[in-house]
Amino acid sequence: MRVTFAGGVGEHGRNCFLVEGETLSFLVDCGRMAGAQDPYPALTAAQARGLDFVFLTHSHADHTGALAWLAGLGCTATVVATSATLSQVGRLPFPTVCLENNPPPAGLELAWGRAGHCAGSVWYAFGLEGQRLFFSGDYTEHSPVYAVDPVRGQAARLAVLDSAYGPDPRSDGAMRQDFLDAVSPWASAGQPVLFPVPKYGRGQEMLLLLHARWPQTPLYGDAHFCKQTQVLATDQTWVRPEARAALHEVSVLSLGTTPPAHGFCFLSGPQLRTPAALALAEAFAKAGGVVLTGAVDPGSGAARLAGQGLARFARVPVHCTDRERQALAEHNAFQQVVPYHTADHPCPQRTICLGTEP
Repeated sequence: MRVTFAGGVGEHGRNCFLVEGETLSFLVDCGRMAGAQDPYPALTAAQARGLDFVFLTHSHADHTGALAWLAGLGCTATVVATSATLSQVGRLPFPTVCLENNPPPAGLELAWGRAGHCAGSVWYAFGLEGQRLFFSGDYTEHSPVYAVDPVRGQAARLAVLDSAYGPDPRSDGAMRQDFLDAVSPWASAGQPVLFPVPKYGRGQEMLLLLHARWPQTPLYGDAHFCKQTQVLATDQTWVRPEARAALHEVSVLSLGTTPPAHGFCFLSGPQLRTPAALALAEAFAKAGGVVLTGAVDPGSGAARLAGQGLARFARVPVHCTDRERQALAEHNAFQQVVPYHTADHPCPQRTICLGTEP
């Protein structure tokens, strides 16, 4: 059996891991790296055509954005993911199987759990041909909104673990406090603040965090953000019970095309890729502030705004640091750990060959 790191190890983006056995060949994720000269995973057409399955950890583009490209290589694999993830990615050029409602493919042992990153996000543990493999996906145990099944007692010959925040020494609580401190000058002055956020993920975490600190400040969101907040308020699978109750009690007003006089405003689209989104962010920069909370893609509107000093960066934790990744490994029996989702750890070797265990 061979495991090939086709993307995501030694870099941030195009997360894609190829597992080739004697009887099955599958991918874990197939992402695109925004702003890169070569944005697609390092897969050949022959490898793509030989795939039986693609297992998705969640819907974000750096894990799913290369699926159409994969189909263009001649791949006819079946995509396996949670119902939430399949709903979020929309129509795909592949047959799909819902993870919750179907047994694993013949010859493959499969366990999975909630990863705490967004609705539908999971980790995977595979058993194939005498080998066990583990993929954390984008993982956190500290989300105030999303439920997690902590990874404990897993055994694997190879584990690919989230380490997106690298050597950042801060705890998740310290990161959140630094985020609130970054927002505080505008909040104290009664000025509006714009938060460009992913369509699925940390936006509602930020909403509850800000509302707890400044409960009298109005909350605004675009149509998608408002709808998603309502959906999560009733989601009994992916959302913590206490978060459901808190989201149910929060009112989110409709965000218009100009900044309100005062309030925290959420815009679905962290990179500000459309002219309208960028124009709105520039208007917020004049009236108050713009806070970016995740990775900024080169060449994006968010990068342009940050380069002009019109947006501030303040991380909201939704991944693991090196320290958290090491602690995760200590809770389990992983023979070899490969950090991914970070440029801080160069790829040790592109392909690892795994012999059959006695």
